[in-house]
Amino acid sequence: MPANSLSFRLCADVRYRQIADEGIVLRQQAGEVLVLNEVGTRVVALLDEGLAPPGIVARLAAEFDADPGRLAIDVAGFVAELRAAGVIEEEACS
Repeated sequence: MPANSLSFRLCADVRYRQIADEGIVLRQQAGEVLVLNEVGTRVVALLDEGLAPPGIVARLAAEFDADPGRLAIDVAGFVAELRAAGVIEEEACS
């Protein structure tokens, strides 16, 4: 199944907060902290709301007046990075 059609959730040990224009992501079990820019923080928040990558792209395109094609590439890459870092995981299908 293509990553674009998957839904994701934050891993159980992940906490995040927005502070000014940046976001802080804490992986509690690994003791790792990631600092995100404004757009990265928004992507994490939208994932936490349950949006799949296509919904995130649509929302970001409207909020930031950005090219949806470029956003789709960037969001897919960032989602892959978040998965590799253990921040998000695939949402279980029911």
